[in-house]
Amino acid sequence: MKYSIVFSSMTGNTAALADRLHTLLPEESCVYFGETSREALDADVVFVGFWTDKGSCDSKTRVFLKKLNDKTVVLFGTAGLGSAPGYFEEILKAAAADVPVSNTVIPGFMCQGKMSPEAKAKFEAHLASNPDDAAVKKMLAEYDIAACHPNEEDFKALDAWSQAFV
Repeated sequence: MKYSIVFSSMTGNTAALADRLHTLLPEESCVYFGETSREALDADVVFVGFWTDKGSCDSKTRVFLKKLNDKTVVLFGTAGLGSAPGYFEEILKAAAADVPVSNTVIPGFMCQGKMSPEAKAKFEAHLASNPDDAAVKKMLAEYDIAACHPNEEDFKALDAWSQAFV
């Protein structure tokens, strides 16, 4: 199997997963490793990492996914808000919707990831003018929980998940 690992990472979370995945898969079979690029299209299997934006993959990843044809596509990513398996499944499903039907999509891997300081500032600014907004209070709590992710437990889960591809 010739593979590529491409990723988009706003805060370094998805890049950390991609780096770990790169160490777990056979180096001699790697065609490309890095941010989205045409070079990645030379592989049979394309691992595509993304950060979550509005319940799906980020726009840069979305554009890349639409360029894939006749590949096995394996999605992985991080999400700042929430850590429930059902939430992660919905994100992966939304991202998979951008993959053309000529490809085979393999169930992916998701974990929580820290958010940018700008996200926290945005939540705090909204809360300052809307102090009773329970949804934003929940987002601030999630921000604090996400601050330590991906962590060693997340990496161990990635290790176990990746064994299907070794």
